[in-house]
Amino acid sequence: MLRHWTRAGKAAPRLRSTVPRSSRHYAAMPDNPIIITGGDAAYFELMQGCVASLRDKPQGRDMALGILDCGLGEAQRAWLAAQGAMFATPRWDFAFPGRAACSEAFKALTARPFLPDYFPGHDAYLWIDADCWLQCWFAIELFLRGARRRPIAVAPEIHRAFRHYRHAWPEFSAVNGAAFRKAFGTELADRLVRYPLINAGVFAIAAGSPAWRAWAEVLGDALQRSTDMTDQIALNVAVYDRGLDAEALPSTCNWPVHHALPAWDTARRLFVEPSLPHEPLGILHLTIYTKTVPSFDIVQIGGPDDGRARPMTVRYVPPGADRARPPTPGAFRA
Repeated sequence: MLRHWTRAGKAAPRLRSTVPRSSRHYAAMPDNPIIITGGDAAYFELMQGCVASLRDKPQGRDMALGILDCGLGEAQRAWLAAQGAMFATPRWDFAFPGRAACSEAFKALTARPFLPDYFPGHDAYLWIDADCWLQCWFAIELFLRGARRRPIAVAPEIHRAFRHYRHAWPEFSAVNGAAFRKAFGTELADRLVRYPLINAGVFAIAAGSPAWRAWAEVLGDALQRSTDMTDQIALNVAVYDRGLDAEALPSTCNWPVHHALPAWDTARRLFVEPSLPHEPLGILHLTIYTKTVPSFDIVQIGGPDDGRARPMTVRYVPPGADRARPPTPGAFRA
């Protein structure tokens, strides 16, 4: 049963922390997981990178893959089918005002609490937005293990390098606070906007978890008042206000690039967190404007250019491909 809190005397939010190196405390991996992404034809180039980044890892070559098809072209579906993808066409899972004005791609947001209905027969479901790509497999492993430990595994947007914990807080709190207020009112918005925002772009939930119903109930209610980031806002309310227990993974498992540019480790040839100790990033999430920027000035770690910035793409490229690009002046909105 879901535990609802009141403002007076409410319990602390049940957001647990997973430390990547403490493997002796991990739950077992699911036996038959599926990774799911989705979108329309306009998102295909990003989706292609997302899928390729999964398939070029030995652990991901044969993992079940599901696609929520919100309007892909025939050639795009053929490419995904060649990667072993299964397809489902999302329906409108909720009735809500203004639905007729929403795009077909919006169905990929409202379908998320119903993924077992679209792709039955799996014991765990890992959703990854099409504008994400996988650099290191540890992120997938942690999400799936987290889904065994708690009803849902998520990666809150909290890291010492993120800009919104310094000078960008007014911008961050204004945007997210407005979304909270539209869906749930001022009192709850003013309280929850100060919690680490749970990013709904990557998550994992076991098949029989209470998280599906808990998220669906809050999302269905929120959609009656707003369609502004409502899937993500509803998930935050389900965890921080309605008692849904969540396993909190490090931000290296879902790195929102607009919060902080990664650094590039020249010896290991991978993106790392920009601050010491420069741990590798598992999933890079090309949030907001970063998905369309050709290059960013990326600080190099090690080698002859140590500490200097070089223009590089942060999109997926095949292993060994050159990341150097012409500079894009003023690309990062610091």
